[in-house]
Amino acid sequence: MTHNHPRRRAHNIGVSLGAMTVALMTAGAAMAQEGPEATEVEEIVVTGFRASLANALNIKRNEAGVVDAISAEDIADFPDSNLAESIQRIPGVSIDRDAGEGRSLTVRGLSSEFTRTRINGIEAQATTGATDSSGGVNRGRGFDFNVFASELFNNITVRKTAAAETEEGSLGATVDLRTSRPFDYPGFTAGGSLQYGYNDMAEDWAPRGAFLVSNTWMDGQVGALLSVAYSERSLFEEGFSSVRWGPASGDNGFANPEALPGGAANAPNLFHPRIPRYGRLVHEQERTGATLSLQARPGHGPTTFTYDLLYSNLDSTRQENFLEAWSLSRNASQGGKPEVVIVDAVAEGAELVYLELDNMDMRTEQRFDRLNTEFTQHTFNIDHDFSDTFRMNVLVGRSESVFDNGEQTTVIIDRQNTDGYSIDFRGNRNLPLINYGFDVTDPNAWTIVVRRAWRRARKSG
Repeated sequence: MTHNHPRRRAHNIGVSLGAMTVALMTAGAAMAQEGPEATEVEEIVVTGFRASLANALNIKRNEAGVVDAISAEDIADFPDSNLAESIQRIPGVSIDRDAGEGRSLTVRGLSSEFTRTRINGIEAQATTGATDSSGGVNRGRGFDFNVFASELFNNITVRKTAAAETEEGSLGATVDLRTSRPFDYPGFTAGGSLQYGYNDMAEDWAPRGAFLVSNTWMDGQVGALLSVAYSERSLFEEGFSSVRWGPASGDNGFANPEALPGGAANAPNLFHPRIPRYGRLVHEQERTGATLSLQARPGHGPTTFTYDLLYSNLDSTRQENFLEAWSLSRNASQGGKPEVVIVDAVAEGAELVYLELDNMDMRTEQRFDRLNTEFTQHTFNIDHDFSDTFRMNVLVGRSESVFDNGEQTTVIIDRQNTDGYSIDFRGNRNLPLINYGFDVTDPNAWTIVVRRAWRRARKSG
């Protein structure tokens, strides 16, 4: 009997709590009946970040293949200032940058040459130029995302698997970009954004702005949308580059390889910068984009007509200045490395972290480019629902991308057979201490050897 008391007590307490809960619920119901009637809410519209996540999840849920999607958080508000920067949030996607901005994509290890890009359902190509270290001028089938302002788009979908409805031509992925349309918003909608930044290295201001206005008429049967985006960027880069590392035995070797740590026999195991140089690059960029979309759904019926116009113009200039030692990348026939005498050398592992050299050839190189890309696309779409399970979609369009390298000027000044050149990585592996062995600011120490200028253009559509 003694052992049963606690169990019974617990059971009784449980019944009491249950009775109290029922009593409270009954009382609450009575109070609700006596009080004023609750207001009925017809619709709750969720916007912002939560709505963008829900929209992206719905896209993934409705697709049969492997798809990732990103949606704009609000009107003219993508998560990043650049389309490529936004897409790299997706698993398996990485980007290549130029002038501090995302330019092209790599999906699951495959470069942009293996990726198709569609804008509003039409395959498109946009090309522009870059520094040589960032890929130079795009002469392939890759897509340069830095041509467009991200504010012009409200949805990005990356299709990583093939589907019957998707045309072939991609081993990496198919990237779908979609601009805003008037039926995406209820009635009259307007929004905008304005940013103003200052780059203390470039010592210049960088404005960025966008606006969107959309409206529907005839009880939502006809709609129009216009969006415009504009930005300016000034970027200054400076630093050291090695133009890859090469073996000490390469390019016919040094004049006295026995001075290397470990002697001449160790030369194939030691590596040095091919063209050690300091560089200063100045980028100026102006980007303008606009979209126009017209939609009609007569009589709220099963047929929707859509016309989309996309325009983008990217104007930029780039100036590159390099001060370099280039003997170590040339062979005997070019009067290069076999003429270089090693005065002193220090190795750490396989890296020659300190070199003092005589008979080195110096070069200062200046290059100026004026670049322009103009992109235009027209698309017309008819979407008709015959039933809940059968639908027809007709799409016709045309896109054109014109790249113009309006000006390219290169000036090269050389100095031959300089003694006392040294490069030292021991204090900083990323920013070595370089002694050129002479006054590089003295114009009498240099000789102009190359002065050239040309123009080139590329058109794709």
